[in-house]
Amino acid sequence: MPNNKRHTFKQIKNKNSVIHPSSRKAAQLQRISLRRDRLELVKSRRTSERVQPIVDRLLWFRYALDDALPCATKAEVYDLIEMYIARNDDEISNLNSSHKANSSRRFYLESLKLKDKREYMEGFEIPDLMNPKNIKILRKWDGDVNSMSRIKIIRIEDPNNINNLKTTSQILDEKRKRNENFKQNSQNSLENIMENFKVELDQMNINEQSNIDEIVNMNLLEDIKEKLII
Repeated sequence: MPNNKRHTFKQIKNKNSVIHPSSRKAAQLQRISLRRDRLELVKSRRTSERVQPIVDRLLWFRYALDDALPCATKAEVYDLIEMYIARNDDEISNLNSSHKANSSRRFYLESLKLKDKREYMEGFEIPDLMNPKNIKILRKWDGDVNSMSRIKIIRIEDPNNINNLKTTSQILDEKRKRNENFKQNSQNSLENIMENFKVELDQMNINEQSNIDEIVNMNLLEDIKEKLII
């Protein structure tokens, strides 16, 4: 059965003309309007779920930085990130000591902390607190999503991560050594394969020669027997 429902206003003909409130066209227009409102609500919720965590993080760092400071140092930024990652530790501790130790809230907070730690290892996104101009913009910001793009975002990696302490030359040198080891192992494997193949081939030749000698000896023996019989 064909689907004759109209999903948009463009599909309704003569929608600007006078329509009877009880007509089928009026019902179609009402259904389309409700559908559009429902889709807008779903879209708004999805956008809010995606953007709201970013807004909350920016606001947290905005109020965490001392208002008396024009900007933060690198060491202070590291401290603030550690404070942010541990922001729910008190609540987790309270949940662990209560009868709600196995609650979904506790698991959510612990997984959130683990996620933040992993992000910190690769690069934690925060507002640029070391830029005085960006600090002024951040302090004037009221959490509006539309003006959030004016705030400069940077990525800070965990200084305790051993990979971050290596210089570029060290990383390139390790990569070169890994490539050399791989080539050497590949060459050794190829040589071993060829050597094994050669040994097997030699063994096959020996076995084949032995079979030939055995056949020749058997033929000679048969000839000798025939001559003796004669």
